[in-house]
Amino acid sequence: MNNINYDYSIKNIKSDTLSLTYNILTNSFILLDNNTTIINDNYIKKFQIEPISKNNYNLLLKHNNKIIKKEIILIFSSNKLNNPLFFNIYIKNKNNTFDILKSNCNSYICKTHNIIQKNLSTTKFKKNGSYIFYLTYFNLQPCRISIKNKDYNILGFTKTANINPNFKLSSKNMMCNVDRNLQNSWKVKRNKRCRYIQFKNNKYHNKLKTCAIDNKMNTLLNKIPTIPEVFKKYVANTNLMSAGDTKQKTENAKNNIQNSIGDEQTEFATERLEKTLEPEYKEVLDQSIQDFDKLDDKNKNKSNYLTLLKDIHEKNKEYKLIGKYKKCQGNKLTNVCNIKNIVQCQKKCNEIYDCAHISYDKKNQKCKLYNTCKLTSDYKHDSYSKKSLLRNNGYNIFNAILTFQNLPIPELPWGIRLATFICGLIIILSASMILYKILKAIIKLFLCMYYDTCYVPTELLNPFSNAGPSQKYI
Repeated sequence: MNNINYDYSIKNIKSDTLSLTYNILTNSFILLDNNTTIINDNYIKKFQIEPISKNNYNLLLKHNNKIIKKEIILIFSSNKLNNPLFFNIYIKNKNNTFDILKSNCNSYICKTHNIIQKNLSTTKFKKNGSYIFYLTYFNLQPCRISIKNKDYNILGFTKTANINPNFKLSSKNMMCNVDRNLQNSWKVKRNKRCRYIQFKNNKYHNKLKTCAIDNKMNTLLNKIPTIPEVFKKYVANTNLMSAGDTKQKTENAKNNIQNSIGDEQTEFATERLEKTLEPEYKEVLDQSIQDFDKLDDKNKNKSNYLTLLKDIHEKNKEYKLIGKYKKCQGNKLTNVCNIKNIVQCQKKCNEIYDCAHISYDKKNQKCKLYNTCKLTSDYKHDSYSKKSLLRNNGYNIFNAILTFQNLPIPELPWGIRLATFICGLIIILSASMILYKILKAIIKLFLCMYYDTCYVPTELLNPFSNAGPSQKYI
């Protein structure tokens, strides 16, 4: 028996929904439905059991800060039965003799009924279900087992309380009983053999399969996640709830902006940005819209709003995420504190001509700027790099040489870009023709030397000869 004196409920095997209840006023026991609301403290359904001798116990009941003791005898079932934790209850009467408790329920479905105290001279275990009771923890404990060193909860079952001194269960072995009050207990067949299952550590019990409603073991096994998995799910659920709250605040801010300064242009710009923005920038967009909605009327205008959206859009195109939960290690340029979001951090990078990479600590609002970057794991940081093909280590070559500044490269007009493309195409075709002629001449020279058919115009070597070459040349 466990040294800890738990709070127990006592039930009869004929009905899982009824618990043994003591009436203080009438000094009697009844079986009361678990869902029955008790409006006074004269009915007690929670007991503690104190051992006295081998089969003798004190049944402890708390009432108005007082403890009432009822001496009882518990006669346990044999270990050979389906459940050795069943017992008969004998309660001491006024004559200092013991009466056995018997349920007068003759139907499988019993609502509320009395318990009969019947005098018996023998204390042999009674196999009739009306006499059989069992313990459950008042505060249910999960049926938690280990199979192949992995922890599982058994759906529909709770840990069975054990006070039988003749039936020892170690901390690694346990017996569990089905509890029909659990929402997932429908997965367990209504079979007498499935009422109780005794588990041994790291050993699979065949009843898990035979008692499952679909005859599959996995129906009743619910794997317990590890601490990292629990933390990951907690973060995911927290982020999901936070995202829902943020989304609602953003929608309210968008409606306020649209109603005050908005038109078709602002609505179109906002919707386009929401659909094309990278995931890591959507949080920045939501927060920026909420902050803009809080501005005073002087700064809250259409021009500033469109500039805000354009700024986020440009940074989304200019930078790429190179490491989620990663931090740069390399030639650090500077640290900048009190940076509210990643876009502001990228603006700081653009102010330094040789800045190429950034690592942003969202929690501490710290922006770290780098010229070179080698990623290392760090759950506090996200790292970004400039992705323009016309930048070398993060700065514009032409501006670095001419002005030593890091001004953004302006977008070329489409006419200039088309002319550049045509010129490039002409240069490529011309170079290809020249290369073709050179290769053709080399091949012909090689062939004539190989077959010894080359004609050497020796007459050209005589300065006094007026004769010209008699053959054509390449």
